[in-house]
Amino acid sequence: MAESSGSNRPESEWNGRDWYVNFGERSPSRNWDDGRRYGFLAAGGGRWYSDSVQELPVGGRVFVYIPKSGYVGIGVVSGPAAPADEATLVVDGRPVPFRSLDLKAPYTHESEGTNPHEDHREWIVPVQWAHTVAREDAFRIPGLFANQNSACRLRHRFTVDTVTSFFESNPDRDG
Repeated sequence: MAESSGSNRPESEWNGRDWYVNFGERSPSRNWDDGRRYGFLAAGGGRWYSDSVQELPVGGRVFVYIPKSGYVGIGVVSGPAAPADEATLVVDGRPVPFRSLDLKAPYTHESEGTNPHEDHREWIVPVQWAHTVAREDAFRIPGLFANQNSACRLRHRFTVDTVTSFFESNPDRDG
């Protein structure tokens, strides 16, 4: 059963802080294990995918969802989005260029035969994780918000409350 916007009630007013982020793993270009280990979100392959993650503000709280799996993390954006070739993450207290990390996925996209003016780069957003789970332990129940956007304002109070409660009541699942 696919998640939806939940009940027939209108969405709550946005609190100005919470964001839904889709960590799509459909293509082999990104891997949640990397994001969880090193503290980042990723999106790219075209502006439709990357523009919204570039809008994530430092200090914004992110609720991370893997399609067909469920919610896998809650964290706080700790730095601005940057192209993967230019991104730097803080690992063990030190700034490390993204491309020098031991990653399971390439974080690149084929752009041959497409619009040469399109931005096909993968964009990286640094995150300080509060809670995460492995994809096989993802939280998914009917009524939780989910959609195809890479990132959007999360106004669905049921999702915010239910996902927060799940992660706060399962601290031993963090990795």
